[in-house]
Amino acid sequence: MPKKSIKFTLCAAISALCVCACAVLSSCGSAPPKTRIAIGMWQGSSVYDAEFYEERIAAFEEAYPQYEIEVSPYVYDPETAVAKFASGQLPILFEMDASYARGAYRNGHIRDVSAELKALGWLDKADAFFLEEISDGGRVYGVPAEQYAAGMVLNLPLLCEAGVIGQDAQGGYILYDAQGEPLYPDTFSELLAASEAVVRHTSGGAYGAMIPSGDADCGRLFLDMVYNFGSERLEQRDEAGNWRLVLNTDAFGDAMRWVRSMSLEGCIDHSAQYGVEDWAAAMAAGEIAVAFCRSDSLSTALAAEPGLNGSIAFVPMPSAEGVNSSSVWGGTVFAVSSRADSAQTEGAFLFLQFMGYGPDAGEGTFSVVEHNIRERSRQGVPVFPVLSVWEDEAYEAHLRAVYTEFQNVDAAYIREFYDGFDARKRSGEPHAREELYTLLDSLFDKMLFDATTSNIVTLIADGEREFTERYLSGIGSGE
Repeated sequence: MPKKSIKFTLCAAISALCVCACAVLSSCGSAPPKTRIAIGMWQGSSVYDAEFYEERIAAFEEAYPQYEIEVSPYVYDPETAVAKFASGQLPILFEMDASYARGAYRNGHIRDVSAELKALGWLDKADAFFLEEISDGGRVYGVPAEQYAAGMVLNLPLLCEAGVIGQDAQGGYILYDAQGEPLYPDTFSELLAASEAVVRHTSGGAYGAMIPSGDADCGRLFLDMVYNFGSERLEQRDEAGNWRLVLNTDAFGDAMRWVRSMSLEGCIDHSAQYGVEDWAAAMAAGEIAVAFCRSDSLSTALAAEPGLNGSIAFVPMPSAEGVNSSSVWGGTVFAVSSRADSAQTEGAFLFLQFMGYGPDAGEGTFSVVEHNIRERSRQGVPVFPVLSVWEDEAYEAHLRAVYTEFQNVDAAYIREFYDGFDARKRSGEPHAREELYTLLDSLFDKMLFDATTSNIVTLIADGEREFTERYLSGIGSGE
């Protein structure tokens, strides 16, 4: 080979080596790529809330520079989750209703996070009832976030004016007798009588209760009513082991007849589908004496009418005589998308721990809880106790201390609901829950709007048959 060619080839090789070396050095000198984690979680509704979460996210990224947080709010909807999952639109970490968790896992949308919970020491600290609702065969489908149940809101001034309850010398409302027994209407028959008293006192200017109809949330309220008339499970196995819906019971019929009586007596404001703020506005205007509300929505409703603070009580759901009050338990979880890799999953749990969503009660871990309670108090919104999802003495003591610092509601008006929450909560139906809520809303809607013409026996029979055929007939006898 000519010397010129050898020289050229050698120069070219050296040049190529230099380029590769520069590339390697450049790569070594740059920061490694960050792990991006899309977070789909509630971040409040005010500018102050948004600023707080932005600050906390920035602090997390500073503490863990290997991660980058992408804010991607998402409310889990089972009807759209499949499409969002298939197109990669589900965030890595997001909140979802606990009742959907098992189905979301079986459909491949979310991860089993039992190993991560155990590694952090959180598994043994989770509320036992909550954990059972989101677990199956050792698999856990999310991190407990919030739990709630429905209760009854009392318009104390209106009930007092109608002679249903009294006042003490200091102007406080008396809800219990000397033995601690309720003086407010805690049974359905007493609630009907109290409602009639309100209607008489106001000459028809106010209703005894607001019982809306129009969506599955309303149907959930009707299910609580049915249970509190003494009903057991509505989805049952027959002698052959097949699942079917059972509505033809005394308790179910009594519940429908009670709604019919309330409607015929003009005691119900049976508005169409409504938001949680609507009953608060009606109470503030003196138009209704009683409303039903989930405990997780109570602050939201009263934020629209802060003047109600001191004028309302939140107590357990009414029940039939001889039946212990109960409410269908509900909760939310932080779920991790099944698309998350190991680095994203680890980062998601670091984020939850950093934000104080776990049971760790150390310095700085209550930032979100303290912020939410402090902000409500600052705005004059009633502050209610937090229903802890963790069974840990240090955590619960810290939680009580935060609540005590900022509480602004007369404890006598809410104590019964919150102190007895664990004893009253009950599981919902095992299978087609949302579909059942829709059916119940439809059935009770006819009692509200067509009380004089609806045939209860026919409605129950048709509802049982159609629901069983459509939603339960395909379920195996072993499930």
